[in-house]
Amino acid sequence: MVSPLQLGPQLDLEHLLSEVVEVAPYGVALTMTDGRIVLTNAQLERMFGYARAALLGRRIEELVPERHRSGHAMMRAAECNDSPPGGMSPRRELIGLRADASEFPIEIGINTLATPTGSLVIEAIVDISARKQLERSFPRILETAPCGMIVIDARGSIVLVNPQAESMFGYTQRELIGNALEILLPERFRAGHDAHRQVFFAAPSIRRMGAGLDLTALHKDGTEFPVEIGFNPLPGDEVGLVLAIVIDLTRHKSIELGLNQMITRLEEFAYAASHDLKSPLRGISDLVEWITEDLDGKQTSAVSHNLQRVGDRVHRLERVIDDLLAYAQAGAAEGKLVSIEPHALIDGLLEIQPLPPGFTIAVRVDARPFVAAKGPLETVLRNLLSNAVEHHDLPTGRIDIHVEDVDGYCVFSVADDGPGIPAASQERVFQMFQSLTAGKRVHSGIGLALSKRLVESHGGHIVVESKDGVRGTTFRVRWPRSTEKEP
Repeated sequence: MVSPLQLGPQLDLEHLLSEVVEVAPYGVALTMTDGRIVLTNAQLERMFGYARAALLGRRIEELVPERHRSGHAMMRAAECNDSPPGGMSPRRELIGLRADASEFPIEIGINTLATPTGSLVIEAIVDISARKQLERSFPRILETAPCGMIVIDARGSIVLVNPQAESMFGYTQRELIGNALEILLPERFRAGHDAHRQVFFAAPSIRRMGAGLDLTALHKDGTEFPVEIGFNPLPGDEVGLVLAIVIDLTRHKSIELGLNQMITRLEEFAYAASHDLKSPLRGISDLVEWITEDLDGKQTSAVSHNLQRVGDRVHRLERVIDDLLAYAQAGAAEGKLVSIEPHALIDGLLEIQPLPPGFTIAVRVDARPFVAAKGPLETVLRNLLSNAVEHHDLPTGRIDIHVEDVDGYCVFSVADDGPGIPAASQERVFQMFQSLTAGKRVHSGIGLALSKRLVESHGGHIVVESKDGVRGTTFRVRWPRSTEKEP
């Protein structure tokens, strides 16, 4: 605890100042008007490398290089003569001198304190080495960065800004420095932001501000615009400087709006096109049936074969149209969240879509029930099962399904013992109308593309694993478990 030099029975420094001074985040020295130190704190000791006993009674000018001592003494005297007690002078930059004779930049604020035994001088000293290093090291980065950069201190005051931030907010550097960061926020957000800032400085870390929220900033002319803000504590800084990186999302939001409108129009087009195309296809299918009925078995084998080919092509085109519509609408609606038991989910799929004769399946479930949108997940698994059968090169085969919990995901692995997929073709299998086999089975070439879009639109991930020269392919689907309460 502080052990101040005794100045008289009427002045209890231990009671009035010691606790406040000791915990101050900057150096504090209480001196007589002639500069003799009568009280100091731990931060000042650490800053200058002196023990407390070595500081008490010493003149404050000894903490600056000799070339600056007379100037500092004059500054202190001027403050004592001209400034009323209680008003801190503007902070001034100076050079500090440590016990080991090394020099470092400091900032000093001076105030006078009236006491029953006479005036005392309070000097608040901040080591600004980190700030000076920042000013030397980062000007080029700040100048050339494509986004706004604003450095703030622990009080939320702006210390540095780059030209992009000036342009973004419409202020000059002189107008911004020294002001609170909150002036760049709409009035309705300022109180809440101040509370968030205090929480951040209590435990600073790299983080985005308002993750998942639409943040709005305020231009000097009063207009608001969307932004994204990231905070990053500056390394090696002892005074709590933080770099705020501000990105103007105006153009991004405009592009996003345009894309959403385009997607909506494409979905409407896909729906209309599927409806308009299906009608004539159904007419063709009906005509083929009527012709077959009219011939009543009197047609040649060649005619029967061709009529069958027409019917097959009509059905294939209908499936392509259905898959195109499903692809266009994938992710448009999240679907209702329900409780899913993995084993029951797979059993239900196999009941509706049983494997053809000659194929066997093995299912192993090491996952708990979870909450998710059931419809999209069923579509993905159904496509993977169909893909394993349709692209198999033998009339018999085996499919293995394994379900497990991995972090916050339920992982479905669908493995077959088919011919495999060459490494050079694995990225291509998720593209529309891509087929690596030319088998006789009917498929649209959209199933895997649709599966990928469904998985990713629900926050998951899908990969294919297959080694050249080794039979078998495995598709792994990481489907996120809902953040809602699980069963």
